[in-house]
Amino acid sequence: MILTDYYRFEKKPGQNSKMRMDCTASTQSYNPFEALRNKNNVLFVYVGDNSYTEAGERGKSDLALSRGEHITSLNTLYPEQPFWYGDFHKTPDALLMIHKGFERYADGRVADGSTIEIFVARGYRANRLNLFAEFIDGVLSDEMETLRKRALPEPPDGKE
Repeated sequence: MILTDYYRFEKKPGQNSKMRMDCTASTQSYNPFEALRNKNNVLFVYVGDNSYTEAGERGKSDLALSRGEHITSLNTLYPEQPFWYGDFHKTPDALLMIHKGFERYADGRVADGSTIEIFVARGYRANRLNLFAEFIDGVLSDEMETLRKRALPEPPDGKE
């Protein structure tokens, strides 16, 4: 399998934080994400405007995933489709993502109910664009379903 780990994040309604997304299911198997859990074992990230990276040859993505520091820019080749790609900062790993609800992203606020499914491909950072093409073409669909089925639900947490 190329895809090794899975994390699903959701913007829960009623949160004070306009950018926080909580993990609602995961394989709990990718150490860089697991290291982000707080003392209550809750995993969350922030999605916001990309102030972390400078514009390069291909430009700068508009959004980024962070948690105290930059995790990844949320890149796409096809803005009309719900797919992003990136890499976990300081690792050789590629991230492939499916997002919902971000067409309603406005004024730095993630809309309630928005989701991001993150699939990790360990060691594929150098090939992330080719992998992204396979991802959006459906070549990795079986692997994605296998990881979704393996994912465990996260315990609910009402804390902000």
